Amino acid sequence: MFGHLKAEDFINLIESAELPAKHRSHIETCAECRSTWESIRSVHAEVEALETEVPEPDWIRFRSSVRDELLSRSIQRQTAVRRWTGWAIRPASAWALSIVVVVGLTTATFLWRTEQPQPSTPVSEVALTEDVSAEFIDAGPQPSLFDGIVALGDEERERFLAMLEAEQKEAPDRK
Repeated sequence: MFGHLKAEDFINLIESAELPAKHRSHIETCAECRSTWESIRSVHAEVEALETEVPEPDWIRFRSSVRDELLSRSIQRQTAVRRWTGWAIRPASAWALSIVVVVGLTTATFLWRTEQPQPSTPVSEVALTEDVSAEFIDAGPQPSLFDGIVALGDEERERFLAMLEAEQKEAPDRK
């Protein structure tokens, strides 16, 4: 079928449109395209000879039937809503549900984000002794440790310094 005329070309021939010269010469030389053109031309001539007119529809009756159909559908939808709820409260219930969801999500997010602060024990309450356990040292400094050191009284500060000095004296012996 490569090189033969396409359907658009046959339609252009039927409508008496200008066809390029190479297509006209192809119809004259190609037996398959010529037979297709003759069969299309004979069918087209028969259809034109029929002269049957399509009657104009009654637009007033058509419009009223469409309107009646649309109205009956809207009435069916309204009765379905009333059967489900008893009366039309769907908009109000939708608003209430959306408010509950928004308030619930906001509250849950707020509660999830807020963390209870860990109560820190001030250094004054911790019994400072020469004997510091390995667990306490491995635990690392607490976030509020430096705040507690700054807030030490004179007597507590002296005990703390003595403990640090004792640790420094023992450190070279450990190596």
